[in-house]
Amino acid sequence: MNEIKEIRVLTQNVREYKVYNPDVAKHAMPGQFIILRIDEKGERVPFTICDTDKEEGIVTLLVQAVGYTTHCMQKMNVGDSFLDFVGPLGNATHFGDAKRVLLV
Repeated sequence: MNEIKEIRVLTQNVREYKVYNPDVAKHAMPGQFIILRIDEKGERVPFTICDTDKEEGIVTLLVQAVGYTTHCMQKMNVGDSFLDFVGPLGNATHFGDAKRVLLV
């Protein structure tokens, strides 16, 4: 679990990570986040859940490399796994009857 299934480079310092974690994907709601840790020496870092695919068990994160952990993440490859991937955490945001919402 917590395996990186896909990495998409959006800019020099921004990556989209698709991570396999069916438990988080199943329960995540808009506005929630996860905390991940790369390895046993790593720091715990929170990331907003950008999207989920409940059927495939995929959680999508957008990450900008600005600190130690996020720079280490840029060196990771498809097939690598995070040691810890905890969530979903936080209070969900409710949008009434809206089916899709774009936040800018």
